[in-house]
Amino acid sequence: MAKLEIHPLSDLRDEAARLLGERYARQRAAEPLLPEIDDFAAHVPDDEGVVATRDGTAVAYLAGAVKGEIATVGFGGHAASEPEALRDLFAVLAERWDSTRFAVAVPAAEAEVADVWFRLAFGCQFFWAVRETSGGVAVQLQHTEVKIRPGTRDDLDAVAEFDEILWLLQSRSPSFSGLKIPSRADFVEEWSDLWDDPSVFVHFVAELDGRTVGHAVLYSRPEGDLRVPPRNIDLAHAATVDDVRGTGIGLALTEHVLRWATAHGYESMTTDWRSVNLLSSRFWPKRGFRPQYVRFYRAVP
Repeated sequence: MAKLEIHPLSDLRDEAARLLGERYARQRAAEPLLPEIDDFAAHVPDDEGVVATRDGTAVAYLAGAVKGEIATVGFGGHAASEPEALRDLFAVLAERWDSTRFAVAVPAAEAEVADVWFRLAFGCQFFWAVRETSGGVAVQLQHTEVKIRPGTRDDLDAVAEFDEILWLLQSRSPSFSGLKIPSRADFVEEWSDLWDDPSVFVHFVAELDGRTVGHAVLYSRPEGDLRVPPRNIDLAHAATVDDVRGTGIGLALTEHVLRWATAHGYESMTTDWRSVNLLSSRFWPKRGFRPQYVRFYRAVP
């Protein structure tokens, strides 16, 4: 077999686009709820990158950039007809990146590519997922008197509490996010503009006996990447208070936002979750959300 040769991405961008197009065709065959893409060259990032060739033919490329403290490879950051070559490319780029933390978005349908990153000591951290808005979910409420209504600015303190609940879940075992929990005032400030533009965010809350016990936030996530399909709405945040969890209120909120999305012309809904969050990583797949990409992560001691 001919020797693998490594070149700058800038020299072989057209070949990288070809590899990305081939990869993406496999992705859409496995998951039709991905956007149609005509120009793959536009989705090969301008980040620092390298291409592997064998016998003059490109067999893999890898590109990424250090964002904050993490060297990050995005949705269009790699593709390969010879996945093993990605390990050689990572070895080259990892020496150039001034980082000890790495993250890469791997297509969920590319099991052989996932294995490559696993053998580079990466582990699963995060899922991006999608489902149709039609079909809904089965709801069996223990509290049949629950009411779901549009959120208002009067719900700001409750929204801050819901976000704090999520942060606390992420900080505890087995998530171990390591993030410092903001103050309640910081949460209030972060969410204070939620109702400023209804064309961007749509908010619903669940009430039980006059108490706000859960909420869901929909987000008009911009299109134009390799993930968000047309006529899509994103489920950006959802939470319930601890003492009603498991009573069906989360299911009722999910059913409500799916019905709302369908009625407003949205055909798909995206969401995401951390794989180490025991609650969300079990709840959302059971609600019909199918992985599009998996984020693999590695931290070098």
